[in-house]
Amino acid sequence: VDGPLHAGIYQLPENPTFAETLHVLTQGAKAAMVKVQIIEGKTSKDLYQTLRDNKGIKKEVLIDDNGNARDNAGIAQALDLVGILPNEVINSNDPIVNHNLEGWFAPDTYYYGEGSTDKQVLTDLYKRQQQVLTEAWENRAPNLPYKTPYDALVMASIIEKETSVAEERPLVSAVFRNRLDKGMRMQTDPTIIYGMGSGYDGNIRRKDIDEKTSYNTYQIDGLPPTPIALPSAASIEATLHPADSDALYFVATGNGGHKFTNSLAAHNQAVKDYLSVMRQKKSQTLPQ
Repeated sequence: VDGPLHAGIYQLPENPTFAETLHVLTQGAKAAMVKVQIIEGKTSKDLYQTLRDNKGIKKEVLIDDNGNARDNAGIAQALDLVGILPNEVINSNDPIVNHNLEGWFAPDTYYYGEGSTDKQVLTDLYKRQQQVLTEAWENRAPNLPYKTPYDALVMASIIEKETSVAEERPLVSAVFRNRLDKGMRMQTDPTIIYGMGSGYDGNIRRKDIDEKTSYNTYQIDGLPPTPIALPSAASIEATLHPADSDALYFVATGNGGHKFTNSLAAHNQAVKDYLSVMRQKKSQTLPQ
């Protein structure tokens, strides 16, 4: 090759020789590609909307023949993924729970050829998440309180929403494992938010904590019925390999990260410390 190679994304012929590949790269004629970016912790609803809004992705699953957005049941059936869901999710009377594929798509940044279908994208993301979950489940730590890989997927989604600090994930995992082992309720705010759906306005009020919904882990025992977000491979791994910790509580420090404690008294003090930090920060931003 006597010319420069051009970086980019290319469409190669099937089973190309090395010479054919180099020839394509020297031409610099990049293939028309579309970017699909799914951020860790976003929801399947976010993913569906991202694909609906992407003009380079052909809609076969997310929009029906009449131009209407399909509901959870329609999407699960169109993707032929109903069989991966527990019966209580398939048969639920709660519209948020019913046929909800939440958690089953791997978040990442992907590139597809222009004109690819939403079915292809969703199927690829599902297969990738399934592979990650299966491998992690087969290599899981002993004596975990999860009966199925789906239980682990649910927990991973909660860990994903609770912290964005990589080194904290195993500690958050340990807290929830310890609470489940002791029969304590999980009492995690992100589950309340998910159960509120479009009713969430940025605030959780006392009435929201007191309302018994399918996802309110202040009011229900054990795990919520489905994941609450699209968890990363790191959160799945943390779920199945929690830290060696007796912690039962954690709360934000106000300065990044969380404070992990073993007793309610220590937790209450950590909450006071957090509120003090937040009051101090607020006073510093007020006009003098």
